[in-house]
Amino acid sequence: MKNRLKKFIPVICLIPFLAGAAGYQIAGERFTDSLYSSFALYFTNPVSDAYNGYIEFSRWTAPLVTATAILCILKNVWNNLFWRLSLLCQEDSAAVYSDEAIRIQFDQGTKAIYPGDEFKPYAKEHLILFSSDERSLAFYEAHKSQFEKKPVYIGLKDLELGLVREVRGVTLFDINGSIARLLWKNIALWKSDQKAWNIVIYGSNPLAQEIMSAGLQLNLFSLKQSIKYHYISENLFFQIKHPHMPLMNEDEITYYETRDPGIWEVISHADRIIVAEQIPLDVLQTIVVKANNKIVYYYSPEEGDGGDYIAFKTLIPFGRKTELFTDENIRRQRLIRNAVERNRQYAEAYHSEKDWNHLSGFLQLSNISSADFGEVLLSLPSDVSDEELAELEHIRWCRFHYLHYWQYGVPEHEKSKDEERRIHKDLVPYHQLKYEEKEKDMATVRAFRKKA
Repeated sequence: MKNRLKKFIPVICLIPFLAGAAGYQIAGERFTDSLYSSFALYFTNPVSDAYNGYIEFSRWTAPLVTATAILCILKNVWNNLFWRLSLLCQEDSAAVYSDEAIRIQFDQGTKAIYPGDEFKPYAKEHLILFSSDERSLAFYEAHKSQFEKKPVYIGLKDLELGLVREVRGVTLFDINGSIARLLWKNIALWKSDQKAWNIVIYGSNPLAQEIMSAGLQLNLFSLKQSIKYHYISENLFFQIKHPHMPLMNEDEITYYETRDPGIWEVISHADRIIVAEQIPLDVLQTIVVKANNKIVYYYSPEEGDGGDYIAFKTLIPFGRKTELFTDENIRRQRLIRNAVERNRQYAEAYHSEKDWNHLSGFLQLSNISSADFGEVLLSLPSDVSDEELAELEHIRWCRFHYLHYWQYGVPEHEKSKDEERRIHKDLVPYHQLKYEEKEKDMATVRAFRKKA
């Protein structure tokens, strides 16, 4: 609303001028004199004695426009001076740009300013966290030259990080991906002895898709497991994008629409329910009641929402901004620190790109998926054989590629993969791999267990 009103400010400022000019014309003034006399009213300096209703309206409103403009200029000057002085001599400073009420939990000693959509070049680092990816990326493009040689962090919600090209000098913070990974690490199915699970994911937004994607990559803990994912959504985007994805074990995905009356039976038999979007309280209450005392995780970015007042201990919030938007997570990269280190080690061994910010989104996510799953492998019982862990790692690797639109295929010239066509010859069940390819999975497992 504020941005839309800004577009009309020039028109509003012209109204007194047009009204005054019309009034002087009606009073018999010459056209050029009418324009001059109307303009003079902005400075409370009438040059004509003519009078009528239009002139009287302009005589009062034109000075108000001038006074408002002066106050706005003074306010901007004061804000710029205040922000410059507040950041003066600071070793660490950050400007956070957003159209939402976001406050980052910065480390002690970091001075932060929140200038909305006004670029402030004197901050040492810049965080762009608008409510939509389009606004964030448009803001970055508008000030791209000014961002050069300064650390820039952009939070993404809607764009799939795996499809984002390399953006040099910019650290991309995958908001939905981070929420999804934190959620599954909190649920931690792999820490239970239970092998069969019914999981409901309820939501029609990109976060619901990220939760499904992260779950498929992290929830791999036994070759005898059977996880039934029940995906309830108003849209079919995930199903459309991944219509025939091989899961390579006994896991299954079943899709439902939110208006399907059968979903309540599914929810009543679920072991865990994840509500991935903010829904009306009456719907949330119904889900909690139908869950039959099973745990319901519901997306709740702000504390003190209606869900906090529902008297069910089985209702657990996730995705709180206070937990996600911290300096440690965004600038210090806590959530992906293991992935950055894993990429560095891989780069040293195979002479590939070391700089994390020079990787494409796909390669970044590949390292994140591998590092996250390493935590799962390390938590499994020590009596699980390396061979079983290697097969689980291969299933995870295949799912990661399928989720990023790769398929099985044999490239030309005896290559293992074709990145342009997104095909790879090793996207097959583990037992079909050649010995040397199985050894790569075994080497990954040994590296994780050695780290432990």
